[in-house]
Amino acid sequence: MRMFAERPKATQQSTSVRFALPRRGHSRESTTTAAARFGHDFSQIAVFAATPARADPVAASEKSVEGGEQNFIDDLLVERAPAESDGDAGPAPPAPPAPPAPAPPAPAPPAPAPPAKAKKAGVDSFKVKWSKHAGAGAADAKLRLDYTAKFKKDADHDPALAEFRQSVMSTWDITAGPHKGRKGTTSPMHDDNYSRADDQAGNAITDVNFYSNDNPGYDDLDKDDVLDYSFTAEQTVIDTSQANKVIAKRGPHTATVKGKDPRTYTGVPTTLS
Repeated sequence: MRMFAERPKATQQSTSVRFALPRRGHSRESTTTAAARFGHDFSQIAVFAATPARADPVAASEKSVEGGEQNFIDDLLVERAPAESDGDAGPAPPAPPAPPAPAPPAPAPPAPAPPAKAKKAGVDSFKVKWSKHAGAGAADAKLRLDYTAKFKKDADHDPALAEFRQSVMSTWDITAGPHKGRKGTTSPMHDDNYSRADDQAGNAITDVNFYSNDNPGYDDLDKDDVLDYSFTAEQTVIDTSQANKVIAKRGPHTATVKGKDPRTYTGVPTTLS
């Protein structure tokens, strides 16, 4: 906004302030006209005529911004607002930093491996052969039992889970002869501690084959001793993975030896399968 000022000292010739702005002039009104208008003689007071309106950085600015340009007009300080460039407000503020890239999602944990399939014991074949012992004679009343088994081994079966058991019971009585009066029993049926550890062919428990034997009887006889001997046995295969469940059984079977030499054998030969 353009500003003008008068000096108050009427008795002193005033000298106008020289401006740096181009072609800014002064005009003096006639003292007669001034006196007639105001009833006072202003002939000795310098009056500044208004400069015609034009494109002027001072006239074009109406904003006074702290820190703008300063212009002195007739001892009065006028602040000129800084010129505004065409749409240029100075360097743009720095862009805000880009947000950090999101952390990659954690890889999904691998699916747990399916539990190993539970296996069990299985039997392909199981035989028990009863016979008269090859060494039986006047002094010995003997039997022979041979056990042969083959166990399953596949995706569902493990031979190591198959176990062998035998339960037995025997009685004897010498009714005549030099050893008359000898008698006894092992009744009732009981486990006589056979297992696959008694394999006679060198098969390990992890093998599919099993073989063992038993040689029950009564010895220390005289040829004239009248013997009444009985042997009963039952063989089983159990599954140790199923609380010793019996999965195969042979017997019970009984064989006897009676009389004096040559004695009579009954119940043999017999094969249970």
